[in-house]
Amino acid sequence: MRIDATATVKNLILEFVEKNGGGHIKEIHLAVAELRPEVPEHTVRARLSELARTDDLEERLKAFGNGFYGLYEENKELCSIVSYPERGPWGDPRYRGNCSGYLVKDLVLRFGARSIFDPAEGSGTVRDVVAGINQYRGSPAQAIHYEGRDLKTGWDLLASPLPEQKFDLVWFHPAYWDIVRYSDDPRDLSTCPTLEDFEAKLNRSCERLMEALRPGGVLAVLIGDKRKSGDYYCLMRTLLMNPNLGRLKAVLIKLQFNCVSDRRQYSFASPFLIPIKHEYCLVFQKGKA
Repeated sequence: MRIDATATVKNLILEFVEKNGGGHIKEIHLAVAELRPEVPEHTVRARLSELARTDDLEERLKAFGNGFYGLYEENKELCSIVSYPERGPWGDPRYRGNCSGYLVKDLVLRFGARSIFDPAEGSGTVRDVVAGINQYRGSPAQAIHYEGRDLKTGWDLLASPLPEQKFDLVWFHPAYWDIVRYSDDPRDLSTCPTLEDFEAKLNRSCERLMEALRPGGVLAVLIGDKRKSGDYYCLMRTLLMNPNLGRLKAVLIKLQFNCVSDRRQYSFASPFLIPIKHEYCLVFQKGKA
């Protein structure tokens, strides 16, 4: 069967599957890349993801296959600038503010975490990442222990009891102040009336999460900036100066994709209205003593 190199990426994938079968995800990518070298790799990944997507996590993972770009292998090229145009098969893409699971996966594997706590589960991205890693490894002895909580189920980070276990990694993706208002609950960071109130609660939240870490454990906080009424707010600024958060070990700059703001039209009368296209992942380590 001849494959038309001028076809769309989606049709190229379908034609390859018709000829070779659907169990060769990595080979599909290589074939498309050879026929259409000008197409960005993330575009090929996106089309493959669309064709493989179902509502069931297990089906999605099977569709991606163990060899899908080494989905659950450590990213040896992880650096301080990270870019994940596609969010992957984890969590619910319809959940506002949901982040890509690729960064979670990269940090879990980089630090060799065997236990993970997510205090703001949202749509379950971190839970799905851990389930995928465990399924890929296929060994109970290598399984990662996961626990998650969320305010929407009644658990308050500032007041409710922490899990009894101490964790290797805590992943915290808080609300970015009031960019997205998740509820009317006054305990919700997205309902804080002022920046000072938000920063105070954000710092107390992170301090409390340090208590959930084992000695030497890692707290990763993903947070962005916001602009309001012409002013720019760096929401993570006070975390950098907090002496109760262990040692700051790394700052990753994560590029943002598919934001609601991308679809809005703005007046560029002010030269300072530069679109925000980044987030920060702050990596703190608890003392080993």
